Amino acid sequence: MSAAAAALGSGDAEVGGAWFSRVVLPLALVLLVCNMDRICLSVAILPMAQEFGWPATVQGLIQSAFLWGYTATQLLGGHLADKFGGRAVIGFGVAWFSIASLLLPAALSPAVAAAGMTLPAVLLARMCVGLGEGVALPSMSNMVAAHVPASAKARALGMSFTGFHSGNLVGLVLSPLILVTFGWKALFYTFGLLGLPLMAVWLAIAPKPNKAAAAAGGDSTAEALQQQQQQQGADASNSSSSSSSSSGKGEAVSVWQLLSHRATWAIIIVNIVNHWGYFIYLNWMPSYFSKALGFDLRSSSFLSLVPWLVMAVGSSAAGFLADNLIAAGNSVTFVRKAVQSVSMLVPAIALLFLSNPTISPAAAVTAMTLALGVTSLGQAGFVANMSDIAPKQAGQMFGLCNTFGCLSGILGVLSVGFIVELTGSFAPVFQITAAMYVVAVVCWNLLCTGERVF
Repeated sequence: MSAAAAALGSGDAEVGGAWFSRVVLPLALVLLVCNMDRICLSVAILPMAQEFGWPATVQGLIQSAFLWGYTATQLLGGHLADKFGGRAVIGFGVAWFSIASLLLPAALSPAVAAAGMTLPAVLLARMCVGLGEGVALPSMSNMVAAHVPASAKARALGMSFTGFHSGNLVGLVLSPLILVTFGWKALFYTFGLLGLPLMAVWLAIAPKPNKAAAAAGGDSTAEALQQQQQQQGADASNSSSSSSSSSGKGEAVSVWQLLSHRATWAIIIVNIVNHWGYFIYLNWMPSYFSKALGFDLRSSSFLSLVPWLVMAVGSSAAGFLADNLIAAGNSVTFVRKAVQSVSMLVPAIALLFLSNPTISPAAAVTAMTLALGVTSLGQAGFVANMSDIAPKQAGQMFGLCNTFGCLSGILGVLSVGFIVELTGSFAPVFQITAAMYVVAVVCWNLLCTGERVF
């Protein structure tokens, strides 16, 4: 074993390794700020709707605008990350979404209103925030695939997503405090201004492509990862068994080639359903607690953070669970199928409880917490599976699958506005989502593989 591989191995032995401090920690910080910037509108939308007279359908339209931009840069962000490295792409994305966030109050200024352009300007501003944030997760997938050993991949993804979900927590804690004290405009100024120091920290810490990622003797280059994988019998066996089904692995793979394999469609289907549920929770949970359960704005925001707290903890726990199950001798395919199935079947049951119109507030918060908390297992399921089947195209694969997911998220966020306005209830939303979870589990178990395909 080379010195690089040995160093990687020692880093993999404990969380304090180079891949954690140079890759996972800064990724978690970036994703935390991304979600703070994203979720503040779900809190601000309530007083903004009162001030500007927006019905539920318009609120849904405005909240979906973020996803228009977010969807547009998923595949592009993954392609650029695979080509130039995730470090540069994320740095540019942070600068972009921070500036865009600062522009939202201007879109609601009297001058824009006098021109009759308020709604288009708001939609454009939120879409631009999404354009910047859309590159973050595909670039994260690239960074983990390039700089983290295979045996720690699920842990690295889980801990990165802990930062992602913690952004919801911090945003839901800070947003109502800032809003009540300084008004809704201050939310967008505050979170937008965080971009400059964040970008400086990211560029100072994150490893460049094909460079050593650790200062303390831990090389984290792709070559070191390959050497370590060659020392692991299970990985070598998996690579051998799948070599006959795919030629030229590691070479350029087109989007159409990715779409030609059932393993990709397993991830796409689950991604579609996951994003449908996730963005409904993200954008409508404070409104649900306020309108359906009768909480005030501050209580709605604080209660909404409980499920995200469990989800943040669950993301890291899922990674450790999956890596330990694989290390114990279970196949990657079995582990990916098992954790993903649990991550959708348990939330499906919880959502059916939520659809009961007589549910108590305490039971509703518990059910929502269970739904989101268990959903976090998917970070060690379909998310980790992307780099299982396409390690050299991890960014592109993430961007492709997330594009489908984001389109589903747009439809979901818009649909909730129409359904709630039409029926006066969130129950049909929960029932539809529960049914989608069950269908996704069936498709996942039929199509998924943990072996390398591309």
